[in-house]
Amino acid sequence: MKNAAGQYHVCFVCTEEAHLLPRVNGENGDLEFVGVDLGIESLVTLSTGEKVGNPRWFENEYKRLRREQQKLSRKEKGSNNWERQRKRVAKVHQRIQDRRKDFIEKLTTRLVENFDVIVIEDLSVKAMQ
Repeated sequence: MKNAAGQYHVCFVCTEEAHLLPRVNGENGDLEFVGVDLGIESLVTLSTGEKVGNPRWFENEYKRLRREQQKLSRKEKGSNNWERQRKRVAKVHQRIQDRRKDFIEKLTTRLVENFDVIVIEDLSVKAMQ
């Protein structure tokens, strides 16, 4: 499958069973717990007191996205130049999406490797603002 940025995506299905990760403190040690609280100022706050900041990639990429979208709006819709510029805009959007996804996956992997039990608070962040 091809997305708007011109990248191909492939899905694989594996029949191998997943295995459990070993405990953080070994078999006889206590379980390591952590609570994860979504926040407004920081992305998440852990019960250990650690605050994980919200990376502001969109703000850094905003000028580039704005410039590319302005160029797109000046092109004649349906022309070859318009199509090329549309792909450039899609690539900027894809870069933002990929960076956000990479950050979240690295954070969740770190939590899974360092804690046995992860508890997530279920709040509506929109209602808190």
